Amino acid sequence: MPPWRRSWRRVVVALLVVSPSKSDRERVIPMSAELFHVIAQIISRHREEHGTVPVCPRYDQSERIWCEPLPYLFQRVQSGTPRALSTSGVRQIVLSAAKALIPTHPEFAEIRFAPHDFRRLFATDLVNNGLPIHIGAALLGHLDVQTTRGYVAVFDEDVIAHYTEFPDRRRAMRPPTEYRKPTGEEWSDFQEHFDKRKVELGSCGRPYGTPCAHEHACIRCPMLSVSPKMLPHLDELEADLLARRQRAIDEGWRGEIEGVDLTLRFLRSKRAQGHRTARMGRVDLDMPTLPQQQVSSERPTG
Repeated sequence: MPPWRRSWRRVVVALLVVSPSKSDRERVIPMSAELFHVIAQIISRHREEHGTVPVCPRYDQSERIWCEPLPYLFQRVQSGTPRALSTSGVRQIVLSAAKALIPTHPEFAEIRFAPHDFRRLFATDLVNNGLPIHIGAALLGHLDVQTTRGYVAVFDEDVIAHYTEFPDRRRAMRPPTEYRKPTGEEWSDFQEHFDKRKVELGSCGRPYGTPCAHEHACIRCPMLSVSPKMLPHLDELEADLLARRQRAIDEGWRGEIEGVDLTLRFLRSKRAQGHRTARMGRVDLDMPTLPQQQVSSERPTG
């Protein structure tokens, strides 16, 4: 194959469409692999029982009216008739789940969850994993980034300020001709960026046009997504780190002990993430198969 030809694979990206609620604007959010797996399992169960997702009505507690029947994923049977799960029903399920955890996690005895708390957990998880806070505000439907700050449970003020300045800094760096058609060299550079995101332990999720911010200390980087194939290698790295920690204790290198402990925390977190990914099986949604094609970009190199 000539060097200026490149084959492509079709990739399915699951999108979650949020109906107009906050600021009366519809939002489209890319699903994580875990969320897509859960949604696929729910759809699969409906299909096994009914052949499709059945339609059912929903009671709008704010407007106090029954909405037209739609294929809601979360349903339950009331008096022999399927109904969409209400907000109060979701609250009771969450409270029951928290109550069931009290024997093994006594701290849940003093906690009262509400469905809205999951928005706060979502916002905290996004921002604490490196997503700019203004993007988190867009995903949550907030018009003001200050509202999103109130949702984030724990986050350093200096980091919040850094990401608040991110949009203005990026706009200042953009040339007026940014939206022109890219040249062959620019397109090659774009493709090369994604090739460079492939690292030993998996793949890096850093944005296009940004270098590695952690000097390739990938195990500590929140952008690293560990491949399940590399889980045995993580065990080897952990054994090596434990040996280094023991030597640091014997030699009295307290600073080294602190650094190794930090790396071990990140390693174990990444390993747990890799195990979750490995446990997720494929769910067949009877999606149409697209014929395999090769997309060529015919342009001279150099």
